[in-house]
Amino acid sequence: MTELLERITNLVSWTNLGPAAFADEIGVPRPVISHVLSGRNKASLEVVQKILSRYKEVSPIWLVSGEGEMLTDLGDYSVPPVRRNLPTAKEEVKNSQPNSAAQTELSQKEDATTLLETNNKFAEKKTLVKVVLLYSDGSFSSYDPS
Repeated sequence: MTELLERITNLVSWTNLGPAAFADEIGVPRPVISHVLSGRNKASLEVVQKILSRYKEVSPIWLVSGEGEMLTDLGDYSVPPVRRNLPTAKEEVKNSQPNSAAQTELSQKEDATTLLETNNKFAEKKTLVKVVLLYSDGSFSSYDPS
């Protein structure tokens, strides 16, 4: 058993989820996790990225190299996160099927409009305050635009 496989197995155990639920939770097809855990396939970069995206408390260095502790901050994450009551993949497909193409188009336009409005609100509030350049020798320089 490879070291990465052992760490993923430990992580699945820590989440108190089965392999299928773990795959759903990180957003990969169930057979992908099944094949990784059985040793048939090695974990891809995408699987590692999705694990780290979903479980931000898991140390990337630990997952990739096995160095350090599994969790980045044991004070906040000593107990695995409780899984929300998320719909299953079949329920999501069933619920996402529109009654008509017009409803789908209207929904997409509403989503795009909301996204644009949100981005514009954030863009209006942002102003450049300072630029800091960090150099490999440990030195730095900063620039204040004002």
